[in-house]
Amino acid sequence: MLYTVNRTTTNVLRTLAHAPRVGSLTLGFSRGWDESIDRQKGRFVKRWGQIANWEDAILQGPHLYVSAPVYKTPNSTMLHQQDWSEVDLETLAPDALPTTAYKPTGDRISYDSNYGSWKLPAPEGEDPDAWQSVPVRDCYRVAWRCMAANTGERTLIPALIPPGPAHVDGLFSSGSLASSSPSRALVALCGTLSSLLADYQIRSAPKSTIRATQVSRLAFPPLGHPLIPRLLLRTLRLNCLTEAYAPLWAEVWDEVFREDEWLLGPGYEGTPALGDVEAEWSAATPLRRDLDRRNALVEIDALMATMLGVSAEELCTIYRTQFAVLHGYDQDKYTFDANGRIVPNSVLKVWKKKGDKMGRENGHPPSRNDLHLRPPVRNEGQGSRLPQGDGGPSDHERRQPCAECLERGASLGQCQSWRSSKRSSATATQA
Repeated sequence: MLYTVNRTTTNVLRTLAHAPRVGSLTLGFSRGWDESIDRQKGRFVKRWGQIANWEDAILQGPHLYVSAPVYKTPNSTMLHQQDWSEVDLETLAPDALPTTAYKPTGDRISYDSNYGSWKLPAPEGEDPDAWQSVPVRDCYRVAWRCMAANTGERTLIPALIPPGPAHVDGLFSSGSLASSSPSRALVALCGTLSSLLADYQIRSAPKSTIRATQVSRLAFPPLGHPLIPRLLLRTLRLNCLTEAYAPLWAEVWDEVFREDEWLLGPGYEGTPALGDVEAEWSAATPLRRDLDRRNALVEIDALMATMLGVSAEELCTIYRTQFAVLHGYDQDKYTFDANGRIVPNSVLKVWKKKGDKMGRENGHPPSRNDLHLRPPVRNEGQGSRLPQGDGGPSDHERRQPCAECLERGASLGQCQSWRSSKRSSATATQA
């Protein structure tokens, strides 16, 4: 298998190698239920439907995305692993609970005890053997998709999950067991794992799964760094989507949050002020609009790069050369209208033909609050928001068709220039 390697990516890996590690935190890890073995043991059954409380939830990989603990919901048909539908965060109720395809069964005492517990380290100055245990499901955790899609849009896909739910081994999770500020460390961990730099570290040594070993070796910024509050606020506003996160929000709350502001500036008219938050969680706390959430993730990337000593030019090169699918989506699929919402593909096709002459009949689906489409604006992703380095990659290096092919609508595979370049590059690499 061939991988793109250049001087910039090598320098970034060298820089990250000198940073502190996630493994320096006091963490517990959990693989959750084995989707095959534990189901055969009768600990849960396959049954679609709503749940009464978080304790009845058994989460799967598609339930979450990068800093989005509510992302998709399984369809009642449950035909295959992709039979899921996206959740509209703008209409998500404060007390919303996930719809799940698995339900607990049997004795609940046995169900709870068999899921596992973590040992809490003894407080400083006390007998180190005098540890206590805490059930895994009683803790806030960072969960991520265990299966590694090394060439997809993203490989490392983490989000915060509240106390109560279990998950199958399509997810892997971690909780902070630190005696001092465990919640703060946990939120910082989620923000770290949500960054492109952490994702790139996972991709640089590709594995089929992402477990404790892979996450423990990732670079982690010092918790005392002055930019940590900014990382915490963006991570919290992305993840704290329902009232189940209210205790976590209150515990990590910092008055300095009110002084924060968008590094990229407002994305559209009516963009919520980043620092317009209160100490008590409310339905206005989470970022719900697509563009707000995308910009918060871009800013997390910039903050992480600054804290870890990676330049903007290096970050842009990592984005363009190592995340070809994401870069491609940023040029087309992730097009936002003037209200900060992603334009549906069916509408985007019409807009490309008609431009701003589109009428109300070409509006967003009825699930959106504003049913008529205002003229779209393009979001070019990190590459347009951070300084560009010299000698950036060509269309061929970015895995994009050349300009001539783009004009006539040719795909990447139909671009003869790209195919010739690809064959030449592969020959040179093998040589």
